[in-house]
Amino acid sequence: PFPRLAESMLKILTSLWSAPIDSSEDYQVVRLHAFLRIRQLAMTQPFPFIEECLKKLYLAYAQRAKFATAASVTSALPTVTFMGNCVVELYSLDYHSSYQHAFIYIRQLALHLRTAMQKKTPESLGAVCCWQFLHCLKLWVAVLTETCQTNDVEGLDNFAGNNEDQLLRSLIFPLTQVILGTARLIPSTRYLPLRLHCVRLLQQLAAAAEIFLPTTSILMDVFDLHELTQPPKK
Repeated sequence: PFPRLAESMLKILTSLWSAPIDSSEDYQVVRLHAFLRIRQLAMTQPFPFIEECLKKLYLAYAQRAKFATAASVTSALPTVTFMGNCVVELYSLDYHSSYQHAFIYIRQLALHLRTAMQKKTPESLGAVCCWQFLHCLKLWVAVLTETCQTNDVEGLDNFAGNNEDQLLRSLIFPLTQVILGTARLIPSTRYLPLRLHCVRLLQQLAAAAEIFLPTTSILMDVFDLHELTQPPKK
């Protein structure tokens, strides 16, 4: 009933939803209720407001994903996973608005990758070969996977009305190119786990969209690594 307060309320709710990583059970309830109110605002406020919700939630997720590293896998990862599920839920409300934002943010990931491939400086490579970049890739794979599954459930009877679904589905190709480039960016043993993460993301996309995405060559290249050809050390 008070649309002028919606933007301020969204800012407060987003800060509660994306508060510093806290895996305590009590705060998870706060995080959940904050997201439910954000979702309610996105569905009830006039049209442009949902785009503000999509933007703020993704940027907050990307900011917090920086802290979900292998060292904090037991504490931070469950929280980031929950936040990612919330973002996927919000991006499934309005496919037209979701496409606009998904296109922009996937393009940002592609620009980071292109900079890393061209400059190959420690800073540019570190912007791609990090947990924050990987979590963002996982998020967009989850968004597109959810879109494909929703489209399959609705069936072909509503195909004419699902042009927006197909629009979001068209982002599979550019996202696939970003994941392939990330997997092949640094062909060394140190970044082998990153390559395996990328293969898993490609296979999830392929299974959801029922398309063929080549991953065999990425896996077979592992056997050409220098460390695998050396005799074992005592």
